[in-house]
Amino acid sequence: MYIFSNLAISLDGKIATPNRKHLPLGTPLDRKQMHVLRRKTDAILMGATSLRAFRRFCRADGKKGSQPANIILSSRLEGISPRWPFFQDASVRRILFVTSVVTPARARQFEKTSELVTLRPPRKGSGKDPIALQVVRELEMRGISRLLVEGGGGVMWDFVEQDLIDEFHVTLTPWIIGGKDSPTLVDGAGFTSGDLLKLQLAGVRRVRDELYLVYRRRRGNLQRKR
Repeated sequence: MYIFSNLAISLDGKIATPNRKHLPLGTPLDRKQMHVLRRKTDAILMGATSLRAFRRFCRADGKKGSQPANIILSSRLEGISPRWPFFQDASVRRILFVTSVVTPARARQFEKTSELVTLRPPRKGSGKDPIALQVVRELEMRGISRLLVEGGGGVMWDFVEQDLIDEFHVTLTPWIIGGKDSPTLVDGAGFTSGDLLKLQLAGVRRVRDELYLVYRRRRGNLQRKR
């Protein structure tokens, strides 16, 4: 599977304010570029926090044929309503990745509109794969060969930690957000000071006050910082 990501960030690396409400950092050109990337993928993945902010399904404007499948990671489907616009279009394929903590009654609310897949959170000595690897395996079994990750920061960490993202698309916008609790491009536990993910700059484009950056990396390129 080829996996690429696309997020707009503030100058200080944030993707939203501390309350995590939807904040369109980019210009209309950034959103146009978003649809260009969406047209190149089989599926778009985001976390529960992003879904709670948007509440709409992710579509690819101008895409010929069927729209990309919409994939959501949510351990318990907390704070998500089956009445949201995200769940109303029958032509969009939806896959919800949950864990065993979701109650059967809660899961039944989404069974008519979405496919639910239960993941097994890895525990020390359990032999279970990390969540992101389980997701990739399940999607490949369902015919997904290109996956676009659109955040948020926690989901990005799940994939970055496991060395799964081939290409990072980042729009650097001219805003300062600040806040120690504001989500960033990649959240999670983070790497240690000696083990950082090294990327290769593959593209830079400046349009007024925005920079459109593309970083690529090779598999197994988790290098020690020297």
